[in-house]
Amino acid sequence: RPIEAIYRFSRYADDVADEGDALAAPRLAELKRLDTALTQMERGDAVPADLAPIFTPLAVAVAEFHLPIQPFRDLLSAFAQDVVTPRYADYAALLDYCRRSADPVGRLILHLFGRTEPEHLAQSDAICTALQLTNFWQDVGIDWQKNRYDETSGRVYLPQEDMARFGVSETDLANGVAHERF
Repeated sequence: RPIEAIYRFSRYADDVADEGDALAAPRLAELKRLDTALTQMERGDAVPADLAPIFTPLAVAVAEFHLPIQPFRDLLSAFAQDVVTPRYADYAALLDYCRRSADPVGRLILHLFGRTEPEHLAQSDAICTALQLTNFWQDVGIDWQKNRYDETSGRVYLPQEDMARFGVSETDLANGVAHERF
């Protein structure tokens, strides 16, 4: 039940950022509305009725398992970044994104099981970041097509400095070229 509540929140917020044809402004507005609803939930105030199916079970899970709210805010921050950031200059920037897009989920799961020792949190962060990077790199072609920022390209989760260093161009990505340099 609590995993389902966490997933429902995360999936909805991620879909707001990634799915459909909405422009950036309405996507960002909906993510802000989710952030406001988190604050309302945290205070014990009512959330908008249309968000109750997400926030009612989430509030129960947060209360029952003493879940921190910051990981949910971190997810919203990463999803908002997805809306406006199609490229990552370097690996450090990509890791910062992972810290907010993947690591919070692992940390919330550890809270459910009462295993929040620093060693466990660090191990979870490493696993979640590795899984996020694996997902990015297996979906290079899909992300290229998603949320097109201009007429030629979508998101690229390959660090730009690494693409330059290895001689991989966006034209290669657009054409689905997966040569040895890639």
